[in-house]
Amino acid sequence: MSTLTDRYVFAALKSIPDEQRGDIDRELRASITDAVDARIDAGQAPADAENTVLSEFGDPRRLAARYADRPLYLIGPDLFLDWWRLLKMLLLIVAPLAFVATVVVRMATDPSDPAAAFGAALSASLNALVQLAFWVTLVFAIIERTGTRRKDLGLQPWTPEKLPPLQRHNWISLGDTIAAVVLSAFFIGLLLWQRVGSLLFLAGEPVLVLQQHLWNFWLPCVIAVLVLEAVFAVVLYVAGRWTYAFAAANTGLALLFMVPALWLLATGQVFDWSFLSAVDWGANAGTWIAGVTAAGVLIIGLWDIADGFRKAWKTSREDAVTPASS
Repeated sequence: MSTLTDRYVFAALKSIPDEQRGDIDRELRASITDAVDARIDAGQAPADAENTVLSEFGDPRRLAARYADRPLYLIGPDLFLDWWRLLKMLLLIVAPLAFVATVVVRMATDPSDPAAAFGAALSASLNALVQLAFWVTLVFAIIERTGTRRKDLGLQPWTPEKLPPLQRHNWISLGDTIAAVVLSAFFIGLLLWQRVGSLLFLAGEPVLVLQQHLWNFWLPCVIAVLVLEAVFAVVLYVAGRWTYAFAAANTGLALLFMVPALWLLATGQVFDWSFLSAVDWGANAGTWIAGVTAAGVLIIGLWDIADGFRKAWKTSREDAVTPASS
């Protein structure tokens, strides 16, 4: 063998522990020699045969990792799915909660600057995403490098019993969950903006839409309900399916919003009607605006309640039918 083989073996052994180098040195040289001899016997020139064999063996660092049983990936296939499942769940829970919590805290301490509150909330969410991705991945990478496997962590192996139901119409998608959380955060932002500014401009002048006395009790309650809606969406996603218990909880959240909203609309305590003086919408404008709003609240609320029970019913039906179809 020429110095080319010596250089190759030297490069491969550099990252091998000292106690393993002797055995791997002999084994690797023997493998190279056998492969080169086979090519020489087939009529190839010795130098060309050696160069071809070493090219087929590939990067010596990769070969050394294989000999040392050291993975060249960050998260290997044994733990990848567990890493991905945990990371998605934490991102879905922590990032939206960081956004909502930051908005609420900043607006409570400094209500004069909603733009800064939203900027801080966005920064907090992005920071939560980066921190979670880094630390969760780091922990799994350390576990991987120490040779720990799923069974060592007490994680149960996959079995056919873990297969999902054949019919999956009522599974909760990640996109729907994110949309629900973002929508709750958006409406919280609108309410907080109304607290310090205006959602409506007429003739270039800002006008109030909601009566300010609502901030004494009702609007903080609405914000709390919206936060609960976001938490409910996350819990539902983690559970993965609708049940009658979730439908009942969804009904409770809907009623917590519907009942006070309809009562406040019926008693004229929602809108600040002073803005009507700047427009020519007729004498009954306040009546039809309140009526349309109440109808919208009622229809959307009842639909939300009915849809929850419909999905829970379909899930129960699928649970009953799936065993029989198998």
